[in-house]
Amino acid sequence: MKNPFERMPTVLTADELIDKAFRRAERAASAFKPRGDKVKKARQREELRIRTVSNVIRDNLKKVLERTPGLSTLPKFYQELVDVLVDRDTFHKAMAGIDWAIRMVRELEERYVERIRHSKDPDEMAQLRRQFYGRVASVLRDIDDRLRYLNKAREVLKDLPVVDLEIPTVVIAGHPNVGKSTLLKALTTAKPEIASYPFTTRGINVGIFEDGYFKYQVIDTPGLLDRPLSERNEIEKQAILALKHLGKLIVYIFDPSEYCGFPIEEQMHLFEEIYSEFNEFPFIVVLNKIDIAKKEQVEKIEEFVKRKGLEVFKISAAKGEGVEELKKKIVEVLRPLAHEVAKKKIEEELRRYRSALNL
Repeated sequence: MKNPFERMPTVLTADELIDKAFRRAERAASAFKPRGDKVKKARQREELRIRTVSNVIRDNLKKVLERTPGLSTLPKFYQELVDVLVDRDTFHKAMAGIDWAIRMVRELEERYVERIRHSKDPDEMAQLRRQFYGRVASVLRDIDDRLRYLNKAREVLKDLPVVDLEIPTVVIAGHPNVGKSTLLKALTTAKPEIASYPFTTRGINVGIFEDGYFKYQVIDTPGLLDRPLSERNEIEKQAILALKHLGKLIVYIFDPSEYCGFPIEEQMHLFEEIYSEFNEFPFIVVLNKIDIAKKEQVEKIEEFVKRKGLEVFKISAAKGEGVEELKKKIVEVLRPLAHEVAKKKIEEELRRYRSALNL
C-alpha cells in the first residue's frame, strides 16, 4: 500500500499561479504568427492570451483535484488521521473552492473571448483582455487562503505512515525502553521500516513476519502508546483512536526489572488505560527482560494480569528466549483473520480472471 496522498502536487499560491499563467500567455503571444489584417491579428493574439491564461490556471487546479484522493474513498484508518491532522471539513471546503475557481475561470474565458470576437477595435480588445486578467486574478485571490491551506495540508499528508491495511496487524504498547522495538525485531527477524507518523518524533516501526502462506504485520508507535492517555492532548487522543482501525491485536509489554526507568505501579497504570481504550481487541501480555528481573517483581505483575483473565508470556526479547512461543500465540489469535484476508484475495483474483475471459 502506498501513501494515498503521495501524488498530491504542490499547490501554488494565487500570486504564483497568476504570474505563471500571465508569463506563459505573453510567451505564447510573442511566438504566435497571426495572419490577416490588423484587426484580425489583434483578435487572434488577444484570444490566444486569454485561452492560455485560462488553460494554465485550470490545468494546475485540475491537477490538484485529480491527484488528491477523495477522503470518503480512503480506508477508515486514513480518514481518521486526515481528520486529526487537517480537519476533514476544512479540507473539503478548500477542494470545493478549487472546483469553483475552475468553473469561474472557464466562464470568464468564454465570455471575454466572445466579446473580443465581436470587437473591431484592437485597443478595445486589449482592454477586454486586461479586464479578463483582472477578473481571473480576483477569482484566484478569493481562494488564496484555501490554496495556502491545501499546500500546508499536503506537507503533512505526504508523511502519513505507509502500512499494509489488509494483513492482520499487531500493535505493540508499553512504556519507553521496555523492549518494544527489540521485540518487533525479534518477531519479524528483519530490520523494521520506519514510517513517518505526524504525531511522534520518531515515526512508527513496521515489521512483517510470515507463517506459511500468511503474513502478519507488527507495529510499534513510539510516542503514542507509551504514556497515560490522561496526559495526552486532543490530537494525540484522536491519533490513538485512529489506531483502532489498524490493529487487530495488542501486545502489551511490561518490564518487571524496572530497568526501563518506570516503576511497576506506573506500568500497571498505563496498562489499565490502554486496556480500557482498546478493550474490544484481544490482548497478549508480555513480561520482558525476564532474565534480569527479580522473582517477586515478576510474580507481582503476573498476579495483576491474571486477575483480568489474560495470558502472560515471559520472554527475553534481546536473547530471543520465549519469542517463538509468543509468535505462535499471535498466529493462533490472528490466523482466522489471515484466512479471511487470503480468501478475499483469492475471490478477487477469480473475479478478475473471469472478467478477463468475458472480454
